[in-house]
Amino acid sequence: MMGYLAFPPPTSNSSSSAQPVDTGFAEPHDTSSEQSRARRVEEEDGGKPEKRGTDEERRRRLERERELGESSEIEWVRAGGVLRDAFGRRDKARTESIRAELRLQEQERRKMERWESYEGIWRRVNASTESLVFADFPWPLPDRIMDRDLGRLDRQSVTDFLFESLSVRSNTTTTKERIRSSLLRWHPDKMSRVLNRVVSEDAELVREGIHTVFGTLRALQDAERTAQSVT
Repeated sequence: MMGYLAFPPPTSNSSSSAQPVDTGFAEPHDTSSEQSRARRVEEEDGGKPEKRGTDEERRRRLERERELGESSEIEWVRAGGVLRDAFGRRDKARTESIRAELRLQEQERRKMERWESYEGIWRRVNASTESLVFADFPWPLPDRIMDRDLGRLDRQSVTDFLFESLSVRSNTTTTKERIRSSLLRWHPDKMSRVLNRVVSEDAELVREGIHTVFGTLRALQDAERTAQSVT
């Protein structure tokens, strides 16, 4: 792994005599020389029986050094720093790569927060016996429907919400599994218990919304089955 030197980004008041800006982070430690020496020792000793028992220990140590180096770089860029290579040159490609990764992590975090909030609302609804109004209902959308507008439950909006968290890299749920679990949840027969708790003035609107969501899910299931049969 090539070592990196990182420096805080330049400011408009910087000059040749200006003091370094303290960002609160230490510059990432350059471990390239240490790792090179460790690799040479490992290569030289690899064939000796008495040294083979320490190969795994060396490998773990090098892996820890690599992870620490990468973590240091990420925190430096997160704080606004710019990476430099072993020769002191600005490494724009590496810096931008880390910035892109940080942006992606933030997008994934928001997707998971929206999905976990949706699941949390469902848990509260199922655990409660209190009356419900239209706005309390756990509609499959990123935001609550406060204006009682069923037009917001269009097919594209519902689909985007149900599937967006599936793109998170740590996700293990398949599209088929998400559709199936949602169909079971939104089936009108199973929703009757919750529907019975909706206040009378909102009951018909909620019932219509349930059928709208279920219809979207059936269409998604049909599309998924068609795609599978083609492949």
